[in-house]
Amino acid sequence: MCIEVKEIMNQLSIGSDRFLTRGPRLWDSLMEIARIGAIEGDGCCRLSLSDEDRQARDLFASWAREAGCEMRVDPFGNMYAIRAGRKPDLPVVLMGSHLDTQPHGGRFDGVLGVLAGLEVIRSLNDHGIETEHSVALANWTNEEGVRFKPGLTGSKGFIGALRVGDSSISGLDGADYFGELTRIGYSGTDTAPDLLGYLELHIEQGTILEAAGVPVGVVSGIQGVRWFEIEIHGFDAHAGTTAMQTRSDSFMAAAELAISLREIALRLSPDVRLTVGRVEVVPNSQNTVPGRTLLGVDLRHQDGAVLDAFEAAAEEAVSLVASNTRCGASIRRTMDVQPVRFNAEVVAALDAAVNDLKIPTMTLPSGAMHDASSIALHTPSAMIFVQSRDGISHNPAEWSEPDHVAMGCELLARAVLALAKSR
Repeated sequence: MCIEVKEIMNQLSIGSDRFLTRGPRLWDSLMEIARIGAIEGDGCCRLSLSDEDRQARDLFASWAREAGCEMRVDPFGNMYAIRAGRKPDLPVVLMGSHLDTQPHGGRFDGVLGVLAGLEVIRSLNDHGIETEHSVALANWTNEEGVRFKPGLTGSKGFIGALRVGDSSISGLDGADYFGELTRIGYSGTDTAPDLLGYLELHIEQGTILEAAGVPVGVVSGIQGVRWFEIEIHGFDAHAGTTAMQTRSDSFMAAAELAISLREIALRLSPDVRLTVGRVEVVPNSQNTVPGRTLLGVDLRHQDGAVLDAFEAAAEEAVSLVASNTRCGASIRRTMDVQPVRFNAEVVAALDAAVNDLKIPTMTLPSGAMHDASSIALHTPSAMIFVQSRDGISHNPAEWSEPDHVAMGCELLARAVLALAKSR
């Protein structure tokens, strides 16, 4: 990396009048909110609509009000901090991400995008900058999908893909999504603002930027994601007295199927991502042949045709393994997030900001789901990625360098100003 670029990032990290945003203030905010739900290893656990989530929401709301924002909360619990522009009736330029985390989460996933948006608003105030369009910031509810399924709940509700009271929203701990919103005080009745465009800053959660030696990247789009639940029914039997040849062993059938699905996926595309991330075995007794096994499957690819082809082949594989193992089997799709390509004009605003700052960057796709997956189906959208050390995420060891964080925030601010038409 050239000396000039290092100097730019150093100035962003320590703060400089050359730049709109203040990197040190953003970093301090990140570290302060990380104390809420802090866990061993410098990680965070703020499951959606938990008491820890409520505390983080309260802190975010207080900071936004201090920055002069109007606060709104919609029926899905999405929070909107709105800084009025000269023409408040015009659609707004929205930034956003999420405050909820994984059970063993880090300090940057999601929360970086929310607090970077807050830093943009604070910086507009610092410099007395007036925009024609209002500038707003969203905290989307239950992006992670840990405590409630499906994930991206709030952003899906925003675009109308889920409805208030939707029975398809389920809580793994038996909790009711809308009941928990009421319990923590974030069941709102406000309407969401009309949008001109959407920008989301996020850590990469991968190694592409790090391998290229690039601090930030402009995201071209997001892979499609499909989740499947496969249920295999065999017959409980004694492990010591039942001959191997006569068993209806649901787990062995599941193991055979998992290998078959992997082979199918790789035949379709070397870029596919297939994960069998959840296995439930019943009765889960060491000396009993299991009569029921459940597999949770995650499939990702940037081409919807590949997702379709896998699903068709998986249905055939499930039928085949059932007939070969004396078991019953079924497959059910539980989530479908279509591949997204981001809007060319919003991406161009980011590219212009990169050129203005004269920093190295690259264009890359996102392998992970984000709320932008939903919002891009409704509004012209784009994302910025910040380099992740070793690509680690959903882990207390998650880390992004302060100067990279500051650079991402500065890019966000300049793109927002271009879209909101600053004066």
